Amino acid sequence: MPRRGRRPVIQKSVIRRLVLLAALVIALAACAFFAQKESRTAQMRQTMPLGQRLGNLTLLGAVEWSSPRADFGGFSGLELEEDGAFTALTDKGHYARARLKLDPTGALIGIDGLDVARLHGADGAYLQSPNTDSEALRRGPDGAWYVSFEHMDRISRFSALDAPEEVIIRDPGLDALNDNGGLESMMVLPDGRFIGIAEITDDWKKGYEGWIFDGEQVETFRLARHGWFAPTDIALGPNGEWVYVLERRFTLIGGFAMRIRRFPLTALRAGAKIDAALLLDTPAAPLTENMEGLAATSDKQGRTILYAISDDNFLALQRTLLLQFRVEN
Repeated sequence: MPRRGRRPVIQKSVIRRLVLLAALVIALAACAFFAQKESRTAQMRQTMPLGQRLGNLTLLGAVEWSSPRADFGGFSGLELEEDGAFTALTDKGHYARARLKLDPTGALIGIDGLDVARLHGADGAYLQSPNTDSEALRRGPDGAWYVSFEHMDRISRFSALDAPEEVIIRDPGLDALNDNGGLESMMVLPDGRFIGIAEITDDWKKGYEGWIFDGEQVETFRLARHGWFAPTDIALGPNGEWVYVLERRFTLIGGFAMRIRRFPLTALRAGAKIDAALLLDTPAAPLTENMEGLAATSDKQGRTILYAISDDNFLALQRTLLLQFRVEN
């Protein structure tokens, strides 16, 4: 009888030790992960041409963003907040929120915090496939969040990131788009119009099809194509004068390449074929990755600052890069 009375005590003691040991292992693993993360970022930054002018842009900062979470990665959309926070949208209906870490000069040197969550459908439940291919993210003048989707092509409104989806644009003209070549790029203008650009074209001479959604009225335009580059995101500059276009190329021989172009907002009109001016062309490492998200803001001097983020496709062989550029003219 006395021995039976001791067994629970011994078991509880063993359990406590195992719990403490597990906590220690987790803590050590976390420390190792973040140490490796800092080391990789430091090594990556040494190879980056920080502070150098590349075309009409200057590379101010570069960070390799990582997390052991299974739902981290695949970023295709990017939006900035005035207080330094940002939201990155995945192409699987998730979003990640964090904060930019800048040095005294305003250069990007790191990312603080991480909160990952999922978008909700109209019924309040999490979005489910095939409705989860979210590609572009923008904050509207009304404070709501707007997301464009491929596959089931549409533009939806979310009054808050955790609010139910409200589909506001499902134009019949989008139905013919390739499942993986739909509304990859999207932005909201201050007057409430929505601009979308397809990622794939079936007519190289005509270029990429674009749409201007103005209430019930829909007008189309074309973005000229140059080489094998395809548009992956668009962003309106902080002064409302320029539209910036992020482009990506992938070939089996050359791998990934990136371009940034721009055109005046006044060029957006029905029937127009827009030939955007080249600002940056990076055909080789270390800046090249699967760049898909673009956001624009301004620094304290009023100069335009661009951020571009890559989609790692949830693959260990790829990286999530966040790059910061200053527009020089």
